Amino acid sequence: MTTTSTDVLKVRAAARRDRRRRQVANVIYLVLGIILFLLFWQLLAAPISSLFVLIPTPIAVVTHFGENLLFSEPMMGRFIHACPELVQEVEFRRGRMSALPDHCFGYVLHLLWTIRNILAAVALGTVIGLGVGLSSLLVPRIADVVTPVAGFFGTLPIFMVAPFFVIWFGIEHPLLATIGVVAFYTALLMYFFSRRAAQNIPVEIIEAALTRGGDRRTMFRWVYLRGTIPEIAGGLRITLGGAWGLGTLVEVMGSQMGGGFLIRMWSHAAGLSEGPTGMVSLILFFGVLAAVVDGILVLVIRSFTGWSEAGRRLGL
Repeated sequence: MTTTSTDVLKVRAAARRDRRRRQVANVIYLVLGIILFLLFWQLLAAPISSLFVLIPTPIAVVTHFGENLLFSEPMMGRFIHACPELVQEVEFRRGRMSALPDHCFGYVLHLLWTIRNILAAVALGTVIGLGVGLSSLLVPRIADVVTPVAGFFGTLPIFMVAPFFVIWFGIEHPLLATIGVVAFYTALLMYFFSRRAAQNIPVEIIEAALTRGGDRRTMFRWVYLRGTIPEIAGGLRITLGGAWGLGTLVEVMGSQMGGGFLIRMWSHAAGLSEGPTGMVSLILFFGVLAAVVDGILVLVIRSFTGWSEAGRRLGL
């Protein structure tokens, strides 16, 4: 029995149909999950619930965020702004900052500050972690020195290390505290992900490359580097997902700027109706932001790793 070109085309068409069905099913499950989450949230915020005083409704949260994104009257009333460089130039009239532009009293500058710092810290930590991890494949002595140290710090819960960074740099250097904690966390994880990815390469592939005369540099370029990229990419998704919460936590503890600072500001008004609404709206924003950035990252990674089975299945 022989396979004709028509049979091959039928198999490919069936595979495409099956892939489209899976994609449609994933979208349907995602929509159903969001709907069920919103219904459960609305049930907890309903007057019949004992938690309705602490949990605002989804509509109230979205409305609050939209009303305070560009300009926030509560922030202006508390003299909380995001333009410290303009403070020396403003005139005070009856205790109010009359010359600051409206956008200084909105959420947008604080949120952009946090997003910039976290992304910069993840990029820095990724470069350091992958640089050391992949270099250890060429020079094994690097792993002999770095792995015990990284293993020691890796056993410490990062949420215990974060307060020490805040105390070390103080509230006068919030940028260093946020970037320091997130970059430290990212470098550790990416180092271990790169080492583990290299260890997971099948021994048969390594032996076949050595049999064909591969030297150390050739093995690194064509075996280890290509074989570890898909798994490292998955580790980067995990690391970036945790970085949003970690960076925001550092700002909650000591920063005078950023999304975490806004959460701390609203926590002081927890006894008022707008306090929980403000906190939940900001937490929801970072959750949605993390999901959107992760989706973009998956599309980018899959475009570079589509040649591998792990790359094609990334994000499924």
